[in-house]
Amino acid sequence: MADLTSSTSAIDYTSKDFEGFREAMLSHASRVYPEWTGRNTADFGVLLVNLFAYMGDILSYYQDAAAREAFLETATQRTSVLSHARMLGYTPAPAAAATGSVTFATDPTQTASVFLPAGTQVTTAFVASLDAPLIFELDEDTTVPGSGGSVTATVTEGARSGSDLLSLNAGTIAEETILVDALGSSEGTASQKFTLPATPVLVDSVRIFVGGDNATEWQAVDNFLTAGPNDNVFTVSSDDKATVTVTFGDGTLGAIPALDVPIHASYRVGGGERGNLAANQIIDIADGVAGVYVVSSSAMAGGREVENTESIRVNAPKVYRVQDRAVTLRDFEDLALAVPGNSKARATGNHYSSITISIIGADNALPSDDQVTATVRYVQNRTITGVYVSVAPGTLVPINIGTAATPVALGIYPNFRSSEVILAARQAIQGLLSSQRSTFGQRIPASRIYALLDAIPGIEYVTVPLLARADGPQTGAQDIVCRDWEIPVAGQIYLTADGGQ
Repeated sequence: MADLTSSTSAIDYTSKDFEGFREAMLSHASRVYPEWTGRNTADFGVLLVNLFAYMGDILSYYQDAAAREAFLETATQRTSVLSHARMLGYTPAPAAAATGSVTFATDPTQTASVFLPAGTQVTTAFVASLDAPLIFELDEDTTVPGSGGSVTATVTEGARSGSDLLSLNAGTIAEETILVDALGSSEGTASQKFTLPATPVLVDSVRIFVGGDNATEWQAVDNFLTAGPNDNVFTVSSDDKATVTVTFGDGTLGAIPALDVPIHASYRVGGGERGNLAANQIIDIADGVAGVYVVSSSAMAGGREVENTESIRVNAPKVYRVQDRAVTLRDFEDLALAVPGNSKARATGNHYSSITISIIGADNALPSDDQVTATVRYVQNRTITGVYVSVAPGTLVPINIGTAATPVALGIYPNFRSSEVILAARQAIQGLLSSQRSTFGQRIPASRIYALLDAIPGIEYVTVPLLARADGPQTGAQDIVCRDWEIPVAGQIYLTADGGQ
């Protein structure tokens, strides 16, 4: 039997880059073609080897990338993360629009009251990043009293999209005309998809009408799993580029719109943190209404970006794990996180029939009353019989480090700039107490503060005279202990340099 050891060699399957492929091919060539000894880069054989190694390097890159995107933990592309979330039955939190109030008044010469219909647009000053002012719309019909009278009304950031008018409920007391976008006509086929032309869409505002005037409004659902063949429902999805698509049923799970019937969509465009404004930033009525002007506006709050990739990566498996039911305290927490807008949740219960859930929004924002109500409704519907669920905003506890009279002393080596070291120390403390790292019921030992500061380049020693909750005694450096419904946040931080440049 021939000896094969001379013509075979171990294969390094982990060597998948250009150099690895090149060396493997040259090594193989030296055994198969021993008479070929040229290794000069001008050699035609070496040129071919380099070309194949280059091609192998590129193919290996795409092979590794495809393998990486196949798992939620390692996926880097948002489209991959969204696909994984969809497979797990998780719907990422959509963007939300900021809300607030605006006070209108009439000129003293305007003797009659002035009617402002819902949807009247008010604006901020010009915003350079948008190349336009930011638009808010009135939530309800509002009448401003005449002769200098005033009234305060609620507004929501964003604007109604559309170029067509659609009449609904003609001849009835509920008759109305709304602004819509024409999406096209039904082809009468299963699982039809229509893309909304404007972006960014406030997903919760999407309404779909099938038919012309007096069209039938169809209802949005999370999925078609419980829909019957005659249920007029649709789903709404958003891709990685914030393009929103409306999907209809297949005739078995959800009805199919009849052939050639027009499809219209009513929705709002806007949302995000750009709408969170300080007071008195809204200054004008967009189209101008004679005799009426904007007096003032409250701070606008509640604007939220779409759920980021890292949050989806964390929350999607939790929602899949609970399988739409709550039994353990962890189940209640994970279900609360499935409600758009909730970033952290902690469930507590001294009795099996009563559960309290503390929630907090993104960047440790306190949830609104509507957010609390939505969380109660969502979780309560998924509990076992006899369990009562209550939801409350979490409590933010400021942590004070040092005082103005006795700041934290940072001993700094002579060859370091004291201002730069102090800045790094402040950022390290703020990072420890940031919304990304703090959580409910967190304990922060004093030793952790010492270790955190001591690890900063340039610091020789640290003295912390005060580490305390803002609502506790302001003496001594003691471990910070938060209760289950409390989250530590940065309070007053006083630092001073001892030494340095």
